[in-house]
Amino acid sequence: MRGCRRFTVILIYLVYWFFGSVAIPQEEDWNQRVDALLENSEDDIVLTAVGDMIFNREITDYPEDSYQNLYRVIQGADIGFGNLEMSLNETPELQKGTYNFRRGEEFGWEILKLGINLVGLANNHAFDYGAPGLLDSMRILRQSGIAFAGAGKNLVAAQAPVYRQVDRTRFALLSFMSGGDWPKTDPDEPSINVLNAPKVFLDGDNGLDGRGVPAPLASDVRAMEDAIVLAKRHADIVLVAYHLHWVPHSRAYPLPDQVPPHQRLVLYRAIDAGADVILGSGPHVLRGIEMYKGKPIFYSLGDFIYQYRTKGIPEIYWQRDEQKDVREEFDTVVARLMIRNKAISKIQLIPVSQEMTGPRTGSPSLADRRSRDRILGSIIDLSADFGTKIKINGWYGEVE
Repeated sequence: MRGCRRFTVILIYLVYWFFGSVAIPQEEDWNQRVDALLENSEDDIVLTAVGDMIFNREITDYPEDSYQNLYRVIQGADIGFGNLEMSLNETPELQKGTYNFRRGEEFGWEILKLGINLVGLANNHAFDYGAPGLLDSMRILRQSGIAFAGAGKNLVAAQAPVYRQVDRTRFALLSFMSGGDWPKTDPDEPSINVLNAPKVFLDGDNGLDGRGVPAPLASDVRAMEDAIVLAKRHADIVLVAYHLHWVPHSRAYPLPDQVPPHQRLVLYRAIDAGADVILGSGPHVLRGIEMYKGKPIFYSLGDFIYQYRTKGIPEIYWQRDEQKDVREEFDTVVARLMIRNKAISKIQLIPVSQEMTGPRTGSPSLADRRSRDRILGSIIDLSADFGTKIKINGWYGEVE
């Protein structure tokens, strides 16, 4: 009996020594962290921006703190922006092509519950349900209290900015789709705002480059500049969203996390014309952040919600498309911008990771320790190419 007691004492001592000398991972206290984040910006106007949103099922009812506190970050902002790469309509029979990124009328409230109240509609899935589907999307967004830019009942409306007033600061949003040679539509019919970038073929060191490279049309760039100049006359902060499809994002090609050099020139011209923030999406992965003349260019905010494998699309389709899921497509950040005295005073980067398997595939939550180290490390490396320095402030990044 005495030997057994002695063994027990030794065991207790060893357990105490081991756990006392080894750091035990603690659960994330997301409530406290997000409370502090929101409280520290009470005197600022806050804008949050996310990348592509493709979702077909509700996520705001997930009860875990990592989900609910992510929603609090967006809901706590005055403006929550995202690129809506899906359709809201009541006519599923109008589906064109393979993709069925669609929900009905009630889903507008789900987007608003998430905290998103401003969206860009100029993207390559805007017409997945034809002109009637686009018109229905716009109707449902208006009904849900969500402002939008980049689409309209005609081309003039699609090219126009939308304005939002927060206290004494007025915001404008312009939204552009850019990639390939977008087919011309009747300007009097439902349209999206396009900056065409058809492929051109150049002579290289070894003769003609048979692949071709995208090059924006000069006339479209001038129209973009004119639209920004006009928006700036009526707004203090001009946001310009670009859905960029200049390089393929199929896994048959390299990861598209690098910015085509000539694409930078177009976005520079947008800022020269008066844009205050560039919000990029489309490559489906994060790209770096550049500060140009003190204005941020988010070359790609990646995928915020990536529920792209919807019901009714056979698995064989993805295999033939060589679309292999990679972690980079499910890592992203929420860009959180503080505006004070009608200027951007601080930029925070909240790391977000998405489920890659199971019923919650493509659903975002605040990233845990391991994931946020990976995500912040990636955005730091990608942004270093542009001379942008990002420091880690506890559990999120901050542009210096």
